[in-house]
Amino acid sequence: MAPVTRRRFLSGLAATGAAIGASAVPRTASARPLDEVMERGRLRVAVYRDFRPFSFQQDGILVGIDVDLARAIAGKLGVKADIVEQIAGETVSDDLRVAVWRGSLFGGELADIMMHIPYDKQFGLMNPEAVLFGPYHHEVFALARNPQRVRSAMLATLPEEPIAVEIDSIPDFFLLGLQGGRLRSHIIHCPTPEAAVEKLTSGEAAAVLAPLSQVQAALGARAEQFPIATVTLPGMMTSSWNVGMATKENSRDLVYAVGDAVAALTEDGTMARIFASYGVTHTPPPLVE
Repeated sequence: MAPVTRRRFLSGLAATGAAIGASAVPRTASARPLDEVMERGRLRVAVYRDFRPFSFQQDGILVGIDVDLARAIAGKLGVKADIVEQIAGETVSDDLRVAVWRGSLFGGELADIMMHIPYDKQFGLMNPEAVLFGPYHHEVFALARNPQRVRSAMLATLPEEPIAVEIDSIPDFFLLGLQGGRLRSHIIHCPTPEAAVEKLTSGEAAAVLAPLSQVQAALGARAEQFPIATVTLPGMMTSSWNVGMATKENSRDLVYAVGDAVAALTEDGTMARIFASYGVTHTPPPLVE
């Protein structure tokens, strides 16, 4: 299997509903990692750098859905959140190695947990040093469009109008091959989904295809002018995926405590409120194995 890059994996290169997590682990694991968190009074959490709307700098302050969720989880544990930014590596496996189980070659403290990791069984088997757990959001792809130029959200009937995508993403690959490459010359490649949305709002593009959460957050109130519809991408590995967390393999006791916190935050509505504060609709993950 080829290396899994963050862009491809976080854009949905994962099998829907396949997962590995705490439900498969007996509760006889060592309690040492959780005890350490409680003793020092802080939960160290790694989040991706420059990853709107989940973790990004705003006026010099680290904010975002994953940042707020990390603080809420720490609150449920009765400790403070110590949040660190993680620069995305070449692959998600690299990110896990640096953040939660081996550390950087330059030193530094490991994170107790890392946010926004694809919750996928095959990927979990490829990374036995880490435990994937706590799925907290179900992501899908969406098409936002200028209704005057693109009258329908049906991908098969997209007109030959400019459409913006994040370069080397699943939507990019899909459109390049759609109907023999009919729209190939109309694709606008952008560095991020947010940049793609700006192409739409400026009029340079007639539509944008990207993960729903990033489209919603980038459009904000402008969504009234640019209708958003969730879509499936026939022929691709997936059109939706679950987002979860990861920790070191010997920290399974921490898995249960954080998992319980996530469940409580979902049940009491805190999770939905956090997502809504960034203009995103929270979708709880479906039941997974």
